[in-house]
Amino acid sequence: MVEITQAKSLEEIHEVFAIRIEVFVVEQACLPSEEFDELDAQAKHYLLWEDGKPVATGRYRKTEKGIKVERIATLASARGKGYASQIVQHIIQEAKMAYPELTYFYLHSQQTVMPLYASLGFMPYGETFIEADIVHQAMSLIIRD
Repeated sequence: MVEITQAKSLEEIHEVFAIRIEVFVVEQACLPSEEFDELDAQAKHYLLWEDGKPVATGRYRKTEKGIKVERIATLASARGKGYASQIVQHIIQEAKMAYPELTYFYLHSQQTVMPLYASLGFMPYGETFIEADIVHQAMSLIIRD
C-alpha cells in the first residue's frame, strides 16, 4: 500500500532527512551544507510510504514568486514506480488548498530528470545552471482551474 503524509513530527522529519542524505549526499555526492538549509524550517515536507516504509520525499514552500517544489527524492530501491510523480502531484494539490490564490509553481530540476517534470506539465525556462555541482534547469507550471 502506498500513502503520502505530511511530515510533522521530529521522527518523520528525520525520515525525510534520511532519504535526502541517501539520495543527494551519498548517491550524488552533494555536500550536506548544500542539501540542508534554513528553508527546511519554513517548508512543508512530505513522505511517501510503501508498505509502511518511507521511500520518497519532497517539500514545498511559498515564495515571492509562487510555490517552489523542492528536494524530490526517491530511494534507489523504490524507483521506477512513479513515486516522484505522485509526491509532486500531492504537493501541488496540498499547496493549491493552502494557497488557492497562487497559480505559479516552479522548481529547479536536475537536467536528467526534466522528463519527469515535463510529464507533469512543467515547462523549462532560462538557461541551465550548476547547483551542487549538478546541471539544473528552472521549470514552471501555471495552474489554471
